[in-house]
Amino acid sequence: MPLSINNKVNTSNSNVFSSFQNTAHTKNVYSTLRYKRNHRVEEADKKTKIAIGTGSVIATLLPMIFFAKKQHGLKRIKDIFKVDYELKEVLALSTTSIAGGVISGIIADKKSNKKRKIQEGVFQFMNATIPTALVGGAMKLIEDNVKYKDSKPVKVAAIVTSLIAGMPLAAFISNIINDPKDKEPDRKLTLKDSVINMDDALGALVVAKIPIVKDLHLEKIMPAIFAWCGYRAGQSN
Repeated sequence: MPLSINNKVNTSNSNVFSSFQNTAHTKNVYSTLRYKRNHRVEEADKKTKIAIGTGSVIATLLPMIFFAKKQHGLKRIKDIFKVDYELKEVLALSTTSIAGGVISGIIADKKSNKKRKIQEGVFQFMNATIPTALVGGAMKLIEDNVKYKDSKPVKVAAIVTSLIAGMPLAAFISNIINDPKDKEPDRKLTLKDSVINMDDALGALVVAKIPIVKDLHLEKIMPAIFAWCGYRAGQSN
């Protein structure tokens, strides 16, 4: 027997309709470039932003000071920008910068989900270090090969391949670390995500010692980029 349906539906109190609207709004937010870049739905207050930024900057400066003193001796504060960046320096700098931002965010941002900040920190860390490690390894193999040591096409191909393979690999490893029991949908790395977060790969280009990177001294802005990565991770919610 068919059920009778009351045509007078009170949509204002309907959970179905409100749920649909919230879902549509959520999808719209998550699809924006701003969200894909920052993974932040709600802005933190000014005090929290300052705390996260300060923590990220301090965590970036500490390894810079250490490496500058170890390599050349630290006589003036501006000497911290004269660090010779190899693979270990880049990995150390990215690690401390992102960790500083995440830890500061956990302490300062009382309202936000701490787990999400840690997960974003893991993603940022992997995105900054995996491509860099692959590029560094590829460059080492090429330098040790007499036949291809001075071949620019081979080096360019190795760099491009390492970057293209490194970013999806970073996302894959991040998903395993953040959700080992696979209880949540995996975070997919789209082409848009890769382009938006391409600045994370600057460390790889510095390690590869690409002429244009060396000529423009882009290694000097790399600490600022890693500090910004930490700042974004610390605000993630």
